Formats: sequence, structure tokens, C-alpha cells
Amino acid sequence: MNILVTGANRGLGLALVKQGIEQGHFMIASVRSPHSKLKEIKKVIDSHPEQVKMLILDVTDEHSTKEAKKEVDKWGIKLDSIVNSAGVLISREKELEQLNFDEGMATFEINTFGPVRVMKHFLPLLNKEGSSVINISSDAGSVENTYSGDYFYGMSKAALNMFSEKLRIGFPHLKVLSIHPGWMKTDMGGIEAEFNPDEVAAEILKSIKGKKAVDPNHTFYDFKGHKLNF
Repeated sequence: MNILVTGANRGLGLALVKQGIEQGHFMIASVRSPHSKLKEIKKVIDSHPEQVKMLILDVTDEHSTKEAKKEVDKWGIKLDSIVNSAGVLISREKELEQLNFDEGMATFEINTFGPVRVMKHFLPLLNKEGSSVINISSDAGSVENTYSGDYFYGMSKAALNMFSEKLRIGFPHLKVLSIHPGWMKTDMGGIEAEFNPDEVAAEILKSIKGKKAVDPNHTFYDFKGHKLNF
């Protein structure tokens, strides 16, 4: 399978690229800029040049996204799956009075509008029945199970879940999932987190390959395949 992963230079995105290579897939590892922290992903690419290409794609910039799609066109590659993994949790605000709207706009630009931009331009590359779109969401985006604090992060993920539903209805040939990856040992989750990104990535790849039973009329799941409430 040919799989595009955004935010591939660290965390879950990097783990997905590594796991995908181990399973024999061809991976397109997209990163924001050539100046990003790329030591780890470059090491992976150098070790498996025939199985992975790096793509410069800033999900907050429409021109960058459009040019990235043109680059993939030049490679002559069609996609089986897109994983929108790029995401941020800029601050853990707990009180309404603490809200910083610059941080809020930046959060939405990456967590919500980023996947929308990617799909706007890359959708034509997902031309096969059963191709998949995996939007990395969060249980923080559940309206039914919401909690106080993390205003912008939770709102951005709730909006992402709505986008997943729009895609599911608008493009019935696609398998679309919003996946909550759990509390992971990443820069965002910290070292005390419950799950390792590698185990989460392995489960997400099972979903991409159709090895998990899902309700075709529902998109929101945790990484183990359990249905979550919107």
C-alpha cells in the first residue's frame, strides 16, 4: 500500500512511517519544512530509500499543500491511505480568562484546517474503492464526554470529527475514520503516558488494512477499534 503520513518527523507520525516500512508498505513522510527537526526521519529514509520518500508539506499553508500534491503527481504515485497525523496542543488552559486567541487560531490551523487542506488537494490521489482517510483526533473532541479546560484543543478536534463525517457522507468510496490514539509517550503526552506510539501505530495500520470491523455509518473510534461517542 502507498500511505501518506503528515507530521511524520516525530511522535505518532514517525512511528507510523517506521511501522509501515516494517510491514512492507511504501510511505510518504510529510514534514512541515526542510528546517524541521528531521534527524530521526532522515535516518529512516537513509535506511529504506526504496520504501519511503520525504515530502515538504506545511498543512497550515495552502500553497505548500498544493505544491506538495504536484510533487506526488510527478512521482506518479497513487495513494491507498492518507493519515492526517500533524497536530498540536499548544497550552493546557483551564480557565476561560486564560484563553489566548493567537494560540487558538494556531491550534485550529493545524488540527482542523490542516486535514481539510490536505484532503482538498490530495483527494484525487485516493481513487480506489476502499481507500482510507485516517484523521488523528482525540477523545477531547467528544461533545458527550467533554471536560473543563483545553478549550481550543477540544474544539479543534470536535470540528475535525465533523469533517470526518462530512467526508464519509460526501465520498462513500472512502473509508474515513477519526481515531483517538490514547495518551501516548510523545512530546505532547510526556513520558508518564500510558501508550507507546509504536503500539498505537501498529493498531492504526490494522485499521488501514481493513483488519478491524467498523460501522460504515460511524467514524469516531479509539485506536483499538472501540466506537466512541461524538
